[in-house]
This record gives sequence, structure tokens and C-alpha cells, in this order.
Amino acid sequence: MRGSVTNAAIGAVVTIALSFIPFSSIAGGAVAAANHGGGYRAGLWLGTLAGVCAMVPLLALFIPALYIAGLLGFGIPPAAPGYDLFLALVFAFFLLYTVGLSALGGLGGVWISVHTSWDLDADRWL
Repeated sequence: MRGSVTNAAIGAVVTIALSFIPFSSIAGGAVAAANHGGGYRAGLWLGTLAGVCAMVPLLALFIPALYIAGLLGFGIPPAAPGYDLFLALVFAFFLLYTVGLSALGGLGGVWISVHTSWDLDADRWL
């Protein structure tokens, strides 16, 4: 279990470090799963765990940015009646983007480690 959490944390760090690149969650999940080894179920679990670990610090940046964008007139202003629905949709897409793509990356990381000879060991380059 400790190895799983460590690999998920490494995947979360990769996701956060590459967050300026679109779809960086896929890379974080792939690194977590490829570093851990195991089957597709373990890769899906590690990718999901890496996405959840990466979601917490990204959410700390996302909430103020969303509020400031609303105050500046982008999206729906905070005083609008549909603002709660807007927030629910935005957070659902954020969760799907961060955690869902990281889980998909976990599956890809297992596929890469099984079908190729690429060395994605994070200890090698972190």
C-alpha cells in the first residue's frame, strides 16, 4: 500500500509540474502506473489515486481563479441565479478532466510498461 501511495504521489507531482501543458493528467497517471507495475486494474486505481492527489492543490488555485473570472465578467457572475448550477458543472468537468484523464493515463502507463521497452521510472529522471 505504501508503494501505491508513493507512486500516486509521484504521478500527482508530474501532473502538477506539467499542468501548463494540456492533458498533463494523462502523463501523471501513466507515470504512476508504469512506475508501480501490475495489471490494468492496478493501473486504473493508481491513475485515479494520482488524479485525486493532484486535484487538491490544483483546486486550491482553481477556485480563486474561477471567482475572479466571474467578477471580471467571464462566465456567470457570482450574483446570478444560475451560478450554483454553473459551479456544479464546472467542478464536474474539472473532476472529469483531472481524475478521469489521470485514470486513463494509468491504463496507458500499464499498456506502455507491458508492450514496450520504454523506461518510465520516475526515480530515473526526478
